[in-house]
Amino acid sequence: MTDKLPLIADGVSRAYGTKGVVNKASLTLRPGEITALLGMSGAGKSTLLRLMAGLEPVNEGEIRLGDDVLSSVSGQVPAEDRNIGLIFQDFALFPHLNAIDNVGFGLAGTPKTERRRIALEWLNKLGLSHRANAFPHQLSGGEQQRVSIARALAAKPVAILMDEPFSGLDVTLRSDVRRIALEAVAASGIPALLVSHDASEAMRDADRVAVMKDGVILQEGTPEELYLHPNSLAVARALGPLQSVRREDMPESWRSQLPEADTYHLRPEAIQIDPQASASFRVQASKRASTLIELDLIDESGGTFRAVSIGPQRPLPGDMVKATLSPEFAFILPSDAE
Repeated sequence: MTDKLPLIADGVSRAYGTKGVVNKASLTLRPGEITALLGMSGAGKSTLLRLMAGLEPVNEGEIRLGDDVLSSVSGQVPAEDRNIGLIFQDFALFPHLNAIDNVGFGLAGTPKTERRRIALEWLNKLGLSHRANAFPHQLSGGEQQRVSIARALAAKPVAILMDEPFSGLDVTLRSDVRRIALEAVAASGIPALLVSHDASEAMRDADRVAVMKDGVILQEGTPEELYLHPNSLAVARALGPLQSVRREDMPESWRSQLPEADTYHLRPEAIQIDPQASASFRVQASKRASTLIELDLIDESGGTFRAVSIGPQRPLPGDMVKATLSPEFAFILPSDAE
């Protein structure tokens, strides 16, 4: 097989008995791009990954690497013959091997000196050359995961599939480990899939995002496309919180900025504190969430709205503030689109 080819799921389905888990799903992983597959538990994300890896057969459709069929209803190439790298939440390192030998394990048939050179090169890329002789029990969780990714990439896979690879890490380590690891994945130039239930992680780390629900891929595109132009309420909610507001409950100055509709679905950042705005509100609740200040506002008619603010001063409950509407974060989506 030739590397740097797209890995394609074309209308694939998988059922266990009468229960359909993946339903006619199509997804193309492009070389040099990380695609995040986002959805709640039970959406079918991990099953689709396993179908692409060859760990399970398809009941319908095809898995292809370029034009080469890897899986179809008539048969499949075994997982061990696909040369697809797999990374799971469980690091799956060999406890009796040190880091450099764990990385070199997938290079069977390569002369020992060359195997160690390649393994050390990948450990260095992932910032772990100084831990080459450490055994898994001597490594932190973040170090173990980087060794696991180095092992997968050292074998020069045609694609790499990652199933919640960072969710088991301590939150204080996750950001740096994720950045270092995914930079190495992106630099390899191969198709990559990142399965996640964390919308912020998916949008921050991926070139493209696909949202899955009940075994169906609802929408796929760049993070900006999905966040600003969701095709359904289910997609919009998968990417972040929304508040639904009736047109009649909005300040008049806001209504004039929006096309006619009975109800709008607003991101929290649709409403922002602005001393120059015309609409006034009383602060009902406020809390600082790192960079942002999250606010619950109430207007003179009793309508409640969620808003955000950035700055050193946090408005306190009871304070009067003015707020403006950013229409690009207000969506008109049918309520039955879920």
